[in-house]
Amino acid sequence: MQRRRARAKGCLMRIALKVVAVLAAACSSVMAQKTPPPGPYIGHKVVRVNVGSREQLDQALEIATTSWNCEVGHGPLDLQVTDEQLAALRKLGLAPVVIVPDVQAAFDRERAEIEAARAAADATWFSTFRTLSEINARLDHYATNYPNLATVSVAGQSIEGRDIKVISITGPDLPGNPQSTRPAVIFNACQHAREWAVPMTAMWIADRLVEGYGTDPRLTDYVNRLEFLIVPVVNPDGYELSWTPNYRMWRKNTRVINGVRMGVDNNRNWGYQWGGEGASTFPSDETYRGAAPWSEPENQAMRDLVTANPRLRAHIDFHSAAELVLTPWGYTAQSHPMAGVYAFVGTAMSDAIYAVHQMRYAAGPGYSTIYPFSGGALDWTAGEAGLLGTSIEVRGHSSTGGYYSFQMPVGEIVPNAEESFEGAMRLCDVVSIPLMGTSEPAPPTVLDPDGNPTEVSVAVWNPDLLAGPPVLWTRLDGAGWVPSTTSQVSSNVFHGYLPGVVYCQAAEYYFEAATPSGETLRVPAAGPNVPFRAMPAWSRLAFADDMEQDAGWIVGAPGDSATSGIWSRCDPEMTTAQPGDDHTESGTLAWVTDCRAGANANTYDVDGRTSLITPPISTRPYSFQVASARLSFWYTLVVTSSDPLTVQVRGSPSAAWTTLWATTSSYAAPPVWRARELTVAAASLTDRTQFRFFIADNGNDSTVEAVIDDVELEIIGCERDIDYNGDGAINGYDLECLAQAIAGDPACSRLNPDFNGDGNVNIYDLRYLELAIAGG
Repeated sequence: MQRRRARAKGCLMRIALKVVAVLAAACSSVMAQKTPPPGPYIGHKVVRVNVGSREQLDQALEIATTSWNCEVGHGPLDLQVTDEQLAALRKLGLAPVVIVPDVQAAFDRERAEIEAARAAADATWFSTFRTLSEINARLDHYATNYPNLATVSVAGQSIEGRDIKVISITGPDLPGNPQSTRPAVIFNACQHAREWAVPMTAMWIADRLVEGYGTDPRLTDYVNRLEFLIVPVVNPDGYELSWTPNYRMWRKNTRVINGVRMGVDNNRNWGYQWGGEGASTFPSDETYRGAAPWSEPENQAMRDLVTANPRLRAHIDFHSAAELVLTPWGYTAQSHPMAGVYAFVGTAMSDAIYAVHQMRYAAGPGYSTIYPFSGGALDWTAGEAGLLGTSIEVRGHSSTGGYYSFQMPVGEIVPNAEESFEGAMRLCDVVSIPLMGTSEPAPPTVLDPDGNPTEVSVAVWNPDLLAGPPVLWTRLDGAGWVPSTTSQVSSNVFHGYLPGVVYCQAAEYYFEAATPSGETLRVPAAGPNVPFRAMPAWSRLAFADDMEQDAGWIVGAPGDSATSGIWSRCDPEMTTAQPGDDHTESGTLAWVTDCRAGANANTYDVDGRTSLITPPISTRPYSFQVASARLSFWYTLVVTSSDPLTVQVRGSPSAAWTTLWATTSSYAAPPVWRARELTVAAASLTDRTQFRFFIADNGNDSTVEAVIDDVELEIIGCERDIDYNGDGAINGYDLECLAQAIAGDPACSRLNPDFNGDGNVNIYDLRYLELAIAGG
């Protein structure tokens, strides 16, 4: 029998009054946005609109003064507008909701809070936001007052020649623990000028470390064990500009391009995977990547600082204000080779942050947790410099629920810094210990379908701190555990192999390693008690229909109400909402919501609901253990978001329908052929499985047209071993042996007698085996 392998997407800126956290970047494209013009912004508002098409997005961005999103695409869009621009948005058919009624007043309140805090007689340094000169003076204060702990140096200069200062903090030489041998960590902030909260966070970390040394045992231990490099302001020119009137929302550095100050986004200019997704090629865009990797002096200074410190082990790039802990990658959806380690580290940092003020920061890879970005600091430190590269997006609202985005109230500076401090210290906790985790988000659950050994891998942070390479423990179908040695294939990844199997055998496995002190590490943590599990997976084609012949499809179902646009198998006639041909290259027919063109696209489109149901499909071959199935089809659509195409499944004609997929957005003309693949759970797979496609015009009298073609159903599972007596032949003697096993004869107990898998051992198992032997 032929066997095939199983087949195996920003952060919306948190605006002044409401936070939008993007946890899955699922847009197919990300649009550019305009750099905001200088203020003041008298009469400006921020409104939220929902755009449903590329055309609407382009028009809305063209109308607005600027967008308050870091990245823009379909969905919620926060736009800064004048009254005239607001009216223009409404003429587009959008429904803007005002979320910041007076932009300038919000900026004025922020500055008034700062000035009031400065004027207070008892003001402390962290009671308000600080200018670049105040931050630099504070760094010098630490170096002067704590000379045994702190040293301030200059990492480099900005475009305008400002110093990029870095403070190094570590304890004095100790017996057996000289400064020159200590692991180091680096924290940087303010790549983006308007993110005023993060320089204060970086300064709080420095403040706690130097002022707590010698009085707080925990902080003293950190400073004695590690060296901290802290760069509070990577982008001093942009930060200085953001303090000048009318430039509060400046993001980039201040590079002049063609005689105009346009700026480069420093967090798109790092040299690892520069120039990819999420980085703009247009200088006017907020995510402009620069003319080349490392084109910006601020990035060069950070690169040189890292490469000059070979003892560096971990990194945090601080940003605001999405309340996230980000791990690699930002440039791609692919997993980092140490995905399991990063999952542990990110969750640990998030938990430490939450423990302070109960602010929950989601943790995960940058690409999917916030949005795609290439040329970022996070990816370079993780991918090129070999550090544990992370990023913390600090809070954008208070613990009591008030939203403020970049305009953090001064009363939030310390609570925010307190929780970020604990997240940073949690990263420091793992710098000098070995960690093990999977090298991908989910360990393999599918064995090689051709009986070859299956490669599995484990990621190790600080593998040199282990007593030896990790051991892979495996067993088949609950037999005894068998150890095998793994081999190191990169600095942090070890490979091992699961044994090859031919039939439906389950391989269970876990990794184990020991430290010189005798501590045992396991992945998963419960080891043999809750191991990973994998089985072979083959696919069989259970159903395929190119619609050229009548396969027994059923049109109509209870609840249908269509008066036009009823499904029909025919050769579609072209309209603005309907293709002029089917999808099958050599065919002509497809299922169409009325093939006729009529006077226009609305003449024969769907009015009411119409259903299309497959014939019953057998998805349970007797010699095949089914785990799941894949339903695939090609389709075209012209619908609004309120008129979805829905696909459902049921296990028998009397069973309830279960929805597999339904469209949630508009599909505009002209129609385009699209492929869709859906996973079907084993519970719905029987010998009479059916699928239903239905669509409706839900009372809004819009154009609704759909076409379905080339439907296939593949079942996924493994072959049963039906050689019950083990003689290498498949025949009646195997039936005889199974009958003896059912009767309790131990001589025929090589295989499980519950052949049909229903939990009972009886005559029905004999019938299943008989049909399997017959080729069913």
